[in-house]
Amino acid sequence: MSRPVVIVIALILLLGLLGGGILGWMSLNRDRVGVLKYQVQVAEDVSMWEVIEKEEKLMKSDQVLKQVIKNLGLIDQWRMDSEEEALAHMRSKLILKEDRVGEDRAGEDRAGVRVRVLYRDRKQARALEILQEIKKIFTPVRLEAVRKNELRPIDPRDAEASEGGFKQTPLPVSP
Repeated sequence: MSRPVVIVIALILLLGLLGGGILGWMSLNRDRVGVLKYQVQVAEDVSMWEVIEKEEKLMKSDQVLKQVIKNLGLIDQWRMDSEEEALAHMRSKLILKEDRVGEDRAGEDRAGVRVRVLYRDRKQARALEILQEIKKIFTPVRLEAVRKNELRPIDPRDAEASEGGFKQTPLPVSP
């Protein structure tokens, strides 16, 4: 074989190895996602964006997240310097949005907004553990907000289906 052919073959092999290494590194370092779902009762004239915004504001509040960080010892786990740094990290990984997956399934007619809570972490087990702690702390805080008419109640059919709380569905891949 001529020298230019050998150089081209070597270059192609090098690029293939480099690309495979990059893809492998990306797959090892991607975030895994934990998911919780619940449905909020709303009237027809209420904006779903406002409902999600209020839910997100309460869930990402210091009252909820500081307790989660303290209970799970996340400052030490994440090797962070302060609680504020851990709060900022947690808020960046916590996502609330309207759940449109499986909407209108089996002809159900529900007047409500389905809320999907996503938490992203490198470890699936830790993402689910954090979501469970958020659920444990957020539920009484949310009930108090409902009593004060700051938030809409959770749909009772949804609460019955998930035994009084949120539905949990782990997703192994990141969005």
